[in-house]
Amino acid sequence: MAKTGKIEILELSSEEIPELIKAVQENTLSDKFKEIILTLIKQMVDIKRTSKEKAAALKRIKRMLKHSTEKLDKTKEEKKYEPKKNHGRNGVEDYKFSNVVNYPDEERKVGEVCSSCAHGTLQQMEPRKIIRLVGQPIITAELHRPERLRCSGCGEVFTAQMPEEVGGEKATASANAMVAVLRYGMGVPHYRLASMQSALGVPIPASTQYEMVEMLWTHVMPVYKELLHQAANSPLFFIDDTKATILSMIKGNEQRKADGERCGIFTTGIVAQDAGRTIRLFFTGRNHAGENIAELLSLRTDESKPMQMCDALSRNAPKDPKNPKDHLVRLLLCLVHARRNFFDCYEAFTDETTYVIEQIGLVYKNEKHTKENQMDPVQRLEYHKKHSEKIMNDIKAYSEEKIATKAVEPNSILGAAFAYFLKFWVGLTQFLRIPGAPLDNNAGERLLKTMVTHRKNSLFFKTENGAMVGDVLMSLIQTAIAANISPFEYLTVLQNNSQHVAKNPQLWLPWNFHNMLKSVAPPKTG
Repeated sequence: MAKTGKIEILELSSEEIPELIKAVQENTLSDKFKEIILTLIKQMVDIKRTSKEKAAALKRIKRMLKHSTEKLDKTKEEKKYEPKKNHGRNGVEDYKFSNVVNYPDEERKVGEVCSSCAHGTLQQMEPRKIIRLVGQPIITAELHRPERLRCSGCGEVFTAQMPEEVGGEKATASANAMVAVLRYGMGVPHYRLASMQSALGVPIPASTQYEMVEMLWTHVMPVYKELLHQAANSPLFFIDDTKATILSMIKGNEQRKADGERCGIFTTGIVAQDAGRTIRLFFTGRNHAGENIAELLSLRTDESKPMQMCDALSRNAPKDPKNPKDHLVRLLLCLVHARRNFFDCYEAFTDETTYVIEQIGLVYKNEKHTKENQMDPVQRLEYHKKHSEKIMNDIKAYSEEKIATKAVEPNSILGAAFAYFLKFWVGLTQFLRIPGAPLDNNAGERLLKTMVTHRKNSLFFKTENGAMVGDVLMSLIQTAIAANISPFEYLTVLQNNSQHVAKNPQLWLPWNFHNMLKSVAPPKTG
């Protein structure tokens, strides 16, 4: 019994409440008094449960707003802070240098007698490496001035010949690529870049920037279409969607509401994985995630059913148009989503949720072991069947017991967490049946975070065409990043070799374009 000033607060555990009710029922109190006491107990339990649920809901909202990690609280003794070595510093190998300057020793030469000891000889060593960071506007401007001569007799003007690439477009391929990477890779709005460039003496209006990325878009479309076909034939997809805004589509929403049509606008992120290659795609418009993946799968030539990892929303599952009861994919459901439901209840229902969270943690410990030992899909499946299947079955039995004994209110937030786990049991445990099936949709959610960053900074697309340009360039940029390729270099190369790219786009994908570069004539620079 805890004391607060003059008021004593009675604390009862969930196990003690049934015992108290039983004791009251067996007592010699009159039926009227028994009914009063039992009613008070039930009201107290309801009030306590309601306050817990409100606290859990509030914590969930705070977590979503703060994007905090989903880790259980540890005691101070368990929290050991170990600072990383050289935290915040980068080595020479982390840099790509725009200019490398060598300084030979003008006073000494290799093989000469040492001037210090007079008997040894000087030998070559690796040079010192001193890094200097040089600032400049993100996009710089060049002024080309071909000489002009005029005849004093006839007045004809002669202009000096310039290199072919200088006489083309005002913006170079590298400038187009940089604007695209900043806008669609890093979420920098056109107006913000325009303000910065103007302040640095190289003005580039927002309208000009859009013309630049639209020009780039026309050059890279063949590669994007090839990416779609290759992605469609992948064996594994991660998929998720989020809200988006297209101003031109919002204007017609009132009429669409009146007609009973869909008014929402979404961006779907799809990660397609195959043999170590990752393709990342974006689709923005009225379609839900399931409709977008179904459209992508219409390009599929492989007759086998691919795996799709997603959350349990029904709109994520692509239906077979010939048989609407069947899916076009083998559906896998995200274990992290199931765990998150329990984590959101953790502070309000610590006793009931700790067991589930810790058991799921053991499954991930097993998954870590399979990665560290580089197991192939079949070996990984066997390892999980041996070490993780019992864990998952224990969680299921625990959930069923809580629901069956009414130890958990079915309509509460905790009851919903147990119900979710049981309802989607098959999808959550596909990694125990299918070789290569992942545990969660983290890859899809990480991809979608790049779109959320873009949305927070840029807020909206103006037109459907602008959204399409954004989807194409974001897809190419993120696919290049997944292949550990500089998206700036990649987009520049595609523009400078646009004729070759249009003829054979399959040879200019992020993972093979370097090989193709060796076989073509040196491209234009800039």
